[in-house]
Amino acid sequence: MAKRRKNAAGTMRREDRSLVAQPLGDAEKRLVRRAYELFERFQNGLAEAHEEMRQARRIRAKHMSEQSMTAPAGNTLGSCMDSVIADQVDNLPEAQMLPEREETAQSAEEMSDVVSYVLYQAGWPGKYQTLMEDAVVTGTGVAQVFWDEEAEDGAGMVNVLAWHPEDFYPDPAAESIQDGRACFKATHTTVTWVEERYPHARGYVASDRAALWDEEAATAAADDDERTTLLEYWYKRYDAQSRRTRVHMALLAGGALLYSTELGFGGADKEEYVEGVYAHGQYPFTLYKYRQVWRRPFGTGMAHDYSRTQEAIDRYIQYIDDNARESSVQRHFIRRGSGVNPEDVADMRKTIIEWEGSDIREVMQTVQAQPLSGQVYQMMTYLADAMKQDCGQNQFLRGEAGLGVTAASAIQALQDAGSKITRWHTAIFKDAFREMVEQIIWVMSEYLAPGRTLRIAGGWDSSGQMRERLVTLIAPDAEGDALMRPAYAVRVDVRKSNPLQIQADNEFLQQVVDVCAKAGEPLPPEAVVRLMEGYRTKASVLAAVEESSAMRRELERLRQENEALRGGNAQGIGEGGGALGLAAGLNAL
Repeated sequence: MAKRRKNAAGTMRREDRSLVAQPLGDAEKRLVRRAYELFERFQNGLAEAHEEMRQARRIRAKHMSEQSMTAPAGNTLGSCMDSVIADQVDNLPEAQMLPEREETAQSAEEMSDVVSYVLYQAGWPGKYQTLMEDAVVTGTGVAQVFWDEEAEDGAGMVNVLAWHPEDFYPDPAAESIQDGRACFKATHTTVTWVEERYPHARGYVASDRAALWDEEAATAAADDDERTTLLEYWYKRYDAQSRRTRVHMALLAGGALLYSTELGFGGADKEEYVEGVYAHGQYPFTLYKYRQVWRRPFGTGMAHDYSRTQEAIDRYIQYIDDNARESSVQRHFIRRGSGVNPEDVADMRKTIIEWEGSDIREVMQTVQAQPLSGQVYQMMTYLADAMKQDCGQNQFLRGEAGLGVTAASAIQALQDAGSKITRWHTAIFKDAFREMVEQIIWVMSEYLAPGRTLRIAGGWDSSGQMRERLVTLIAPDAEGDALMRPAYAVRVDVRKSNPLQIQADNEFLQQVVDVCAKAGEPLPPEAVVRLMEGYRTKASVLAAVEESSAMRRELERLRQENEALRGGNAQGIGEGGGALGLAAGLNAL
C-alpha cells in the first residue's frame, strides 16, 4: 500500500458468524470478479513454476526426492549455492546518479547520497542477501519499492521489501511483468487478522485458501480461527488520450473487497489516486533472475540446473554406505548336522569352539561383502568436481586444493574461469538493481512533500558507512498536474567487499601514492587514510588526487601573493611610506 488506510466504520459480524453478501456497487463487484478470475488463471498457469520453487527449497534443505534412509545426503549443491550467494553479497551494488542536464549536476550528486541513505534505512544488505538466496535457489528474487508513510517518524520515505516468489503471481503469459495484465501478492493469514485491520469488511471475509498453503502455514493459525488469503492486486489502466499507463492497487481477502485506489473504497482518496498509485505507471516490483527463461516471468536457479547431478552423487554415497555396512558384518554358512553350534559361532565373546571333525571349512564358511570398485568413488568425486566447475565455484575459487593442479598459471586460469560466471550473473543483477533504483527516484520525486529537506550528515552508502559530505535535498515540485521525469540516469557500481578485492584496491592506492610522491605532489596522509577506510574506485582516487593538487596550487598562489605583499611593504617603508604602507600590507595579509 502506498497510502495509509483510513479507518472506516463497518458492520459487526453476527453472533452466528454466518456471512452475508458485502454491499458493493457495480464497479466494485466487477473489480472483485475480475481480480479473482485473473488470480485463478495466474495460479493455474504458475502452478508448475511454484512447485519447482518449493522443490528447490526442499533440495536446499537437503530433502532430496531419492534420499537414502541410512546414508547421509551430500551437500555439494548446497555448498555451491552458499558460494554463489556469498559472491553476490560481496558484489553489493551501489547506485550513482548521472545528470542528464548540466543544471542537475549538483542535485545528481546529492541524489546519489540520498538513494544510498534510503537503501541503508531499508536494510538493503540484508534484503539483498534474501533476494540473492531466492534467486540462486528458486531462480527469482522479488523486490518491491513502495512509499512507507510510517518511516522517518511518520514523515514518510521510500522503502524496499523482499518478497518470496512462491507467494508472487505475475502474468504467466508475459515474460516481462510490466507487460502483464496484473500482479498479485499473496499473504497467508486469518479472518480475525484481516477484520482487525479492515473493520469495514467485518462479517464479509470468508475462510479462503485461494493460494496454496503449506503445512507450516496451515498449522500456524489457531484451531478456532478461520484461515484466509490476503491478495494485493496490482493492475494497469491505459489512457489512450494521454497515452499514459496508470497503475492501481486493490486489497481482497476471502471474497471481500478491502481497499481500492481506483474506486476510492476502504478509505482510499479517489481524487488523490486519479493518476494512479505511482507516476511511473509500472508495477512496483523488480525481479532478480538467476537465469532467464524464454516466455516465462520467473527464472530458474541452481536447483533446476544441478538437482539431477546431486541426486546421482547421493546415489553413489548410498552405494558406498551400503557396502560399508555389509562389509562390517560377517555371514557364516554352517551345514546342518555338522555338530557346530550356531549360537557359539554368533557369540563373539567365545574364543574357543569345540566340534567333531577334521576340517572346519567342510561344514562352515565365512563370507564378507567384497569392496566396491574404485570407479564408484571416482564417479562420485567427478560429479562433485564437475558441478563446482560448471557453476563457477571450482576448488581454487573456493580456496580449496584439488584437480591435481599445482602450476600457478593454471590455478589463475581456473580462478578466472570461475569469476567469469560470477561476473555474468552480477551483470544481470546489476540491471535489475538499476530498474529498482529508477523506481526509487520516481517515488521520491512524487511523494516527497514540496519544499521538504532531507539532511544527511556526512552522507551514507548502503552498508551504513559515513561519507565526508553534508547533503541537503529539496524535493522537486511538479509542473502543473504532470510530474517531471527525474533528470538522472542510473549507473550501478559494485562495492567489492571480499578481502582479495580490498587488498587489490589498497595496492592500487599505494601505487598512486608512490606516483604522486615521485612527481613531487604527495598526497596528504589524511586523504590516504580516508580512501583506505572508505569505498575506493579509480574515480574516487582520481578525485582525491585532483583535490590535493588544486589545494597545493592554491597554497602556492597564496604564498606568492604573500611574498609579493611583503616585498611591496618593504619597498614602501624604504621610500618613506612609513606606517601607512605597513598597515596596508598587514590588512592585505
